[in-house]
Amino acid sequence: MPQHPHHRYRPPFTPMSYNGVDFYIRPFQRRDSEQVRNLFKLCIGYERGSPRWYALRGSPKRLNSIICYIIFAMGLLAASPAGPAELCYRIAGITAAVLSAGFFLFHRWQLSEAFLHYSNPASHADLSDIAGHYGVVENPDGTSYFTGKSGFWVAERLVDGKPNGELVGSVALDDRYRPDPHHAELRRMAVSSTMQRKGLGRHLVETVFQHVQEHKLNTISLQTTGYSTSAVGFYERFGWKLVAHQSLPGKPWLDFRLVEYRLDI
Repeated sequence: MPQHPHHRYRPPFTPMSYNGVDFYIRPFQRRDSEQVRNLFKLCIGYERGSPRWYALRGSPKRLNSIICYIIFAMGLLAASPAGPAELCYRIAGITAAVLSAGFFLFHRWQLSEAFLHYSNPASHADLSDIAGHYGVVENPDGTSYFTGKSGFWVAERLVDGKPNGELVGSVALDDRYRPDPHHAELRRMAVSSTMQRKGLGRHLVETVFQHVQEHKLNTISLQTTGYSTSAVGFYERFGWKLVAHQSLPGKPWLDFRLVEYRLDI
């Protein structure tokens, strides 16, 4: 595991405090299911700083939007009194301007819908049965553990040193979809907007790293959206390397930018 001067390992499930906010990280329990699904939905599709927020904010600067601007301006020029006098040119100009504006708005709507669909927990089989998918077993005393290499962790707020039941973060490690038994995927990384830039994301990843070391995994992959430069930079600081880009299946024209990263340990 690469060592980073600011990313030292901390024993998991111990109380932590940042900027007056106390929390601790523990294995998922079945009673957390609804909160985890709601947290994922908000962090991906609805909160400020979510991938959807970054995508809609960044799409006007992308190439397809710039092409729309150019076509729209040329259409207005052709349709204006200063343009060609022929009626056919003016009609063509108006048509081009309307179509380019329509595509711009349609693209933003489709981009928003794609993220809302992705943020819907019902779209992900693992979120319908988190305990079953990630091999979570609960003890009679309420604690839990994992039966295999997969795992799912949550961050819970502490008030006066005691858990208050509010979940503010989650992360998962999934080894189901890779043929290599030493290769797993980082998934379901979510940090509440109230806990952004407080060190929680770093501690969630470090918790996964400790689990990876204990189970002798060699590679961790992850997939995220390329719009969020802060999220991409966060993973790159841990040593993940970009290995692939892909568009939304069936809609290559939609600027739904997915990037895959890989960390070899």
